[in-house]
Amino acid sequence: MHRAHARYAAEGDSDAALVTRHAALIDRAARRVAARTAGVVSAEDLWSAGAMGLIEAARRFDGARDVKFETFAAHRIQGAMIDELRRLDHLPRRLRAQAEEVERARARLGHQLQREPTTEELSLEVGLEGEELSAVMGVAQPTPAVLEAVESPAVPADEQVERRQLLGAVAGAVAELPERLQLLLSLHYVEGLTYREIAKVLAVSEPRVCQLHGEAMALLRRVAGPGAP
Repeated sequence: MHRAHARYAAEGDSDAALVTRHAALIDRAARRVAARTAGVVSAEDLWSAGAMGLIEAARRFDGARDVKFETFAAHRIQGAMIDELRRLDHLPRRLRAQAEEVERARARLGHQLQREPTTEELSLEVGLEGEELSAVMGVAQPTPAVLEAVESPAVPADEQVERRQLLGAVAGAVAELPERLQLLLSLHYVEGLTYREIAKVLAVSEPRVCQLHGEAMALLRRVAGPGAP
């Protein structure tokens, strides 16, 4: 069994420690995948998904097989980066349109109020309530510029499909999320802070920010309900 995985399995190392030890694997995969999108998606955008893929790889790795842990993990890391964005890329058109309207309303209210609008204020502005608003707030819509870059006629069809799988992000936060996770999502998707910058704000490590982001994403999917893709 690979030594790093053995320590993780036998000594109960934290997810954050595992990510710290193997951050280079995530970095390499993120740069490689991001490079294939011609600037549409950044390596920083892919890092969190890669961290969750690494954690999953550590839990599933079978040391009895003749495969190095790094090789196994690298494959799962890259797969995780694509899987999450593929899920988001297949959102219904109606939900995409609503997500765009919510983001426009958020920006409009933010300008008028000179602060981030509350969920109640946003609800009144867009005419959505409860679970419907929560689901829409958990959706990120790729910008027209991103879609143009991905669907450029100069790009082969198979590469266009792969690039579209890499699109998506999570914007905003839902009222049901714990306050700390709401702050994390707001800092990242509204204020544009990197995970490193958020770690300083929250006084935690960068791997911990990645872990919290994964928890927030899972909660957002749960809020969206069983009908969500």
